[in-house]
Amino acid sequence: MSDLLTLSEGAVLTHLVTRAELASGVLPASDDLRLWARLADGDGVPLARGGRVRTSIDTGEPALTGPDGWLDGVEPGQVVALRLRGGALEVSVAGLEDVPAERAMRVVQAFGEQALDALRAFAEGLEPSPGVPVDVVVLELLMKAPETFADPLPPLAPLLRNASLELRDGRVGIVGAPWDVASVADLAPLDIIRLALVRSALRTYGEGADLSKAVTYLSRSQKVLARIADEVEREPLAPAVAEALPRTEPAALLLVARSAEGEGRSFEAAGLISEVLFLSPGLEPAERDAAEYAACRTDPGAPLPERAAHLFRQLLVYAYRPARRRLIEDLIGLSVRVAEPALADLALFENDVVGEFLAARGDWLREDEVSLLESWRRTPLRLWEVLDVSGDEITVAAVTGPGNDPSGSDPSGDDPSAGTGPSGSGTDAGDATGDAGGSAGGSAGGERVTLADELLAGQALPGDLMLTRLLDDGAGPHVFGHPFKVDPERRKEMLGLLTDPVDPYEVAAFFRRPRRAPGLPDGTGAP
Repeated sequence: MSDLLTLSEGAVLTHLVTRAELASGVLPASDDLRLWARLADGDGVPLARGGRVRTSIDTGEPALTGPDGWLDGVEPGQVVALRLRGGALEVSVAGLEDVPAERAMRVVQAFGEQALDALRAFAEGLEPSPGVPVDVVVLELLMKAPETFADPLPPLAPLLRNASLELRDGRVGIVGAPWDVASVADLAPLDIIRLALVRSALRTYGEGADLSKAVTYLSRSQKVLARIADEVEREPLAPAVAEALPRTEPAALLLVARSAEGEGRSFEAAGLISEVLFLSPGLEPAERDAAEYAACRTDPGAPLPERAAHLFRQLLVYAYRPARRRLIEDLIGLSVRVAEPALADLALFENDVVGEFLAARGDWLREDEVSLLESWRRTPLRLWEVLDVSGDEITVAAVTGPGNDPSGSDPSGDDPSAGTGPSGSGTDAGDATGDAGGSAGGSAGGERVTLADELLAGQALPGDLMLTRLLDDGAGPHVFGHPFKVDPERRKEMLGLLTDPVDPYEVAAFFRRPRRAPGLPDGTGAP
């Protein structure tokens, strides 16, 4: 510690304080003041005006605490300066009117070089993180050029962010560094570096910048290209970046196409994908996109029920595209993984992914297909009780109760006759506990429907409750998605969730919650 004190003598570090920090008398020290947090760990460091400054990790992140009033004289929004002089910390307010620009540039350059070195070391498995610790860089600067921090500089965090660097947990990395270590576990070291450098180039692009290196990295690795393409679809490119990408390079064109798709411009994306495949036949991400776009053009000679089943499969493919996949993943996080097929159906309709599909790709569809999809958008999610199972037929009745009045909508569309199209359904055991049979809080006195569904009939028993929507397939009601199986003892609880509009997150969470203990009033759940 004495060596650290000697090395840091005379150095000053700054931090922009907030009202909350002044009220608590605690300064966060993850970034700007990281070196002082290291110095004050344990016994602390003397404060020039009396008392000691110590490092606290009560909030999980290092913070500096001092005696009552140790920050007196500092106002919210001011820059506080902590200088080590004579082995004690002095607290003052820094004006920063005459910042030594050369020293600030030296700091930025040092952090940038070390961030790149840290990325390479991480990719090679030599370091656990793609960023360099803030205090390590500050100490190296003090060893090489002690005068660097002799005068107050802008606080490190905003200074480095303005220089297109990222700060995470006391470390500094390049923009686009893979802070989620698990996300790049399957990539080779060189691909990890390529991925980060391409991200950085796209996210920090400035007018006139050269993106040719980024395109070269993409062209040399289909794994990196696929990752970046997915990210671009989730967060479309800024217009200036899209314009700067060379249209003669298939990797660049793929990014522009994915950006257009992410913004709902599927026709433009399809045209760009055709150009990509002309330049680079066999480019896998482009081939997959081209096949998906082609699948939107159905066989006009096929009966509508057959095309309806195909349309539902295309809706699921669309829902799993990068721009919307998070909708399903969020529901899974609230529920159980085994229920993913049913949760995908929930995400499709309750988040109106069907409407997005129609807006983006409706012009590829036939008139009767558009009408069918519009009817699906109006079909509510409902609770059904199995009344009878005979061969491959199953008869169900809508369960009615408080907040679940089905009288105003017809889930079967215009034609209530039984559907005979193929089904990807089957009762999904989102909640398979409990005995079959009725209970208070709802009755199966609503509309009755008979479905021809071999798979569903083979899994359901009279008295089962299933949560699903019956979609018109052009010949009658049909179960395309995977129903949730609902514990009959929880029917009243489920009916309470089927309000208009249905909250998909509440429904997803229902299947993770335990049933209420017997005797507990409504709204009270077991812990």
